[in-house]
Amino acid sequence: MTATRIEYHAPSTLAQAVALLEEHGHAAAPLAGGTDLVPALKHGVLQARHLVSLARIPGHREIAITADGGLSIGAFATLADVARSPLVGAVCPALAEAAVQAGSPLLRNRGTLGGNVCLDTRCWYYNQTEAWRASRPPCQKAGGQQCYVNQKQNVCVALFSADTPAVLITVGARATLAGPAGERAVPVEALYSGEGLQPLAKSGAEILTEIAVPAPPARSGTAYLKHSPRDSIDFPLLGIAAAVALSGGGTIASARIALTGARSAPCRLPELEAALAGGPVPAAGDRELAQLATRSLGALFLTDAVPHKRRLAGLMAVDAVERAAALAQGWRTR
Repeated sequence: MTATRIEYHAPSTLAQAVALLEEHGHAAAPLAGGTDLVPALKHGVLQARHLVSLARIPGHREIAITADGGLSIGAFATLADVARSPLVGAVCPALAEAAVQAGSPLLRNRGTLGGNVCLDTRCWYYNQTEAWRASRPPCQKAGGQQCYVNQKQNVCVALFSADTPAVLITVGARATLAGPAGERAVPVEALYSGEGLQPLAKSGAEILTEIAVPAPPARSGTAYLKHSPRDSIDFPLLGIAAAVALSGGGTIASARIALTGARSAPCRLPELEAALAGGPVPAAGDRELAQLATRSLGALFLTDAVPHKRRLAGLMAVDAVERAAALAQGWRTR
């Protein structure tokens, strides 16, 4: 990182921050916790020359219960704040589970929920030092012409690997963005383009300010499971979130399952969701459902062993559903 070439801005209002991001365009980047941005600058994969700090902007850090029993979470709240919040634990325990698994304690004390939701995609050929990458022409995400993972189609397939978005998608959370044209709210699921090069479906001048989690339905539960090489200190090789609502008779009224770490965006598993609706709660390790989840993943482009990851995703998806359903069964006693 060449610090002398970077201009640091410290606006005191959200409007000033948006204006700075709009003025400097692709040369600017918002700086919140910096736990992903600063390493990207050091590795030379991010070429921002204007850092717009969000630290002095008041507000957008509170966590509160809304009038309808849902959650309002300021996007500048740290992952540690989210993980230890009793309000999050009561309304959406899977979000607390995901936040507490996102990095080490030091990273969670700096990293924000907004930064985790807006995390850039990652790839073995991209997230490396400049010396490592100098051994070959740059990949597409680093400004080159070639994708070294998906060489046949030559389309960037860098992976999205944040922990919290899969949970937010399963519970139908909405994101509020502040930009040059004012504020707009979109489903968290709609924040992602599915493209490795530009994974976020928002302009560079827009800042995520709030996540709104709706009130959970009766007899519902949520769960998040993570698999990584070094427990929570690493990005997830796979993260699976499930939100399950039970009928009065104990069958599954609805299920939403989302996955992170396998594609360029967090994604739902609609075939598995449809197969679960109206049926009994599956047992952990149900092979038939696990195989259905595995098939519904479609084509994957991964540098890891694809068959292993695909099989693991199926098993984790069923386990997450079983765990969420167990919490839903205890709804009346909570």
